[in-house]
Amino acid sequence: MELTKDIIERIYSIIEDSRTDGRIRKGVNEVTKSLERGEAKLSIAASDVSPGEIIQHLALLAKDKEIMHVEVPSKAELGAAAGLPVATAAVAIANPGEAQKKLNNLIEDIQILMKAEAEPVKAEKPAEEKPAEKKAPKKKAPSKAEKKEAPVEEKTEEVTEEKPAEEAEVEAPVEEKTEEVTEEKPAEPEAESKEDKKEEAKEKEEEETSEEKTE
Repeated sequence: MELTKDIIERIYSIIEDSRTDGRIRKGVNEVTKSLERGEAKLSIAASDVSPGEIIQHLALLAKDKEIMHVEVPSKAELGAAAGLPVATAAVAIANPGEAQKKLNNLIEDIQILMKAEAEPVKAEKPAEEKPAEKKAPKKKAPSKAEKKEAPVEEKTEEVTEEKPAEEAEVEAPVEEKTEEVTEEKPAEPEAESKEDKKEEAKEKEEEETSEEKTE
């Protein structure tokens, strides 16, 4: 994140005020300790430090402790603001003193600047997703044809299943008639046997009457 000239000048001014009325930490080692303790209110590093790896861990520590961390372009100006005759790679404001209100306003302005830089990135992502949404309706067209073919298969299955049922109904009455015929046939011999018995009885009576006559 690139800071505006106004914000950079305000940072130097607050460092000078905190140096006299409050407390600051100077140098990478002291700033590191202040961040680890959670003491720092604002962490400032110089971007023209060489090698840059010297200050890389400061931003990570500040993020873990939820402390604002910024970078200014000149280590010489940072050292001068801290009251040092030489340049310094980092400064931390531990106690701003009477500059507390100025520090709060500065942090708010930095947060607004960070959000303004992050918003364009979020706005570009939906623009890339829109073409994908337009392509989606084209894929749904073939599904309608598949739905129309499905009922045809169901109808053919119903017709094939109903035919055997009709044949079973036609065959069932035929079996019942044959059974009735076979049961009625034995009735005829019974009628004939009754007639035979009657004839035999008559013959016996005639024989008995003839015997009586002979006597």
